[in-house]
Amino acid sequence: MRFRFVLLIAVFLCFHVTASLAASYKLEAVSSSPEGLSASLKPLLQPEGYKIVNDQGATWCQVWIRKEIANAGKPASPDAKYPALHLGQLVGVMKFDGAGSDYRGQSIKPGLYTMRYCLILQDGNHLGAAPILDFVLLVPAGEDSKEADATLSTEEIVALSRKASGTNHPAVINLAPPPEAADKAALEKDDSDHWVLKVKSQAKPAAALPIGIIVVGRAEG
Repeated sequence: MRFRFVLLIAVFLCFHVTASLAASYKLEAVSSSPEGLSASLKPLLQPEGYKIVNDQGATWCQVWIRKEIANAGKPASPDAKYPALHLGQLVGVMKFDGAGSDYRGQSIKPGLYTMRYCLILQDGNHLGAAPILDFVLLVPAGEDSKEADATLSTEEIVALSRKASGTNHPAVINLAPPPEAADKAALEKDDSDHWVLKVKSQAKPAAALPIGIIVVGRAEG
């Protein structure tokens, strides 16, 4: 009986992820800040967030981006597509009202998560796993006490993110190449059937920082 129960749960999760990938999505504005975020982080977010809604009217996730992000002038890698960001830096927050999933297809529980910048490991196990090296890791908001512009090691960020995935792997949300223009937020489907949220923050000192986030989609294979 236990095996059958586990099998049914696995089938349900697989169906849920497959259905979410096959759906069509649209973008809606969110006028209020997310509940459950620390008082120190909430003022850092843009006043308007973004809701990703499927063709059945159900919300897949919500995203809020920082107003400004400090550019320390130390890119995480010469190959990084977002040289203004450094490892561990807060990019924004993401909320799942229902069961969600990350870029690896891992199930993510409903809740509010911070998004901290990281790079994919550049080894044989991860070669070609994503279109670019840059991504964010989800961390349960209630478990994230780090400063917004903290510099963290890959090991530190991964350890925090495992609390979101509940597995040995972090909860990964891949970034897309920076959009050429993101004066107005947009949600677009790319050539890999990923749905990309295109938004803009500001890098300090003053410079536009367009960001592309793969909000729906998973790694191939």
